[in-house]
Amino acid sequence: MSSLRRYVLLFLMMCFSLSARAESVENDKQQHFIAETVICGTTMMYTESWWQTMLVGLSVGALKETYDAGKEGNEFSKNDMAANFLGCFAGITYGATVLHFHYESETDTTIIGIEGKF
Repeated sequence: MSSLRRYVLLFLMMCFSLSARAESVENDKQQHFIAETVICGTTMMYTESWWQTMLVGLSVGALKETYDAGKEGNEFSKNDMAANFLGCFAGITYGATVLHFHYESETDTTIIGIEGKF
C-alpha cells in the first residue's frame, strides 16, 4: 500500500471518528467496534493485506451475529455489522500505520541476525 493511500485512509478514519459521539452509541456497538479494531489491527500487521484483513474481520463479525441470531429474542443486526465494518476500517488503519513506521525504522537501522540449528 502506498504512503499516499495510507495517509488518505488515516485521514478518512479520523473524520469518521470525529463524527460519532461515544454517548450516542450503544455499549454493544462499542464492543463490536473495539473487538473488530483489535482483530483487524492484529490481522493487518500479520498479513499486510487490507482485503484479507477485511475478509477475516467481517467474517468473524458475521459469524458472531449469526450465532447471536440463533439465540431466543435476538436477530441479525445490521447496526452491529456497521459497527463491525467501522472497527475493521479502524483496525486496518492502525495496522497499516504500524507497518509503515516499522518499515521506515528498518531502513534506517542495521539488523544483526544469528543463525543456528535448533
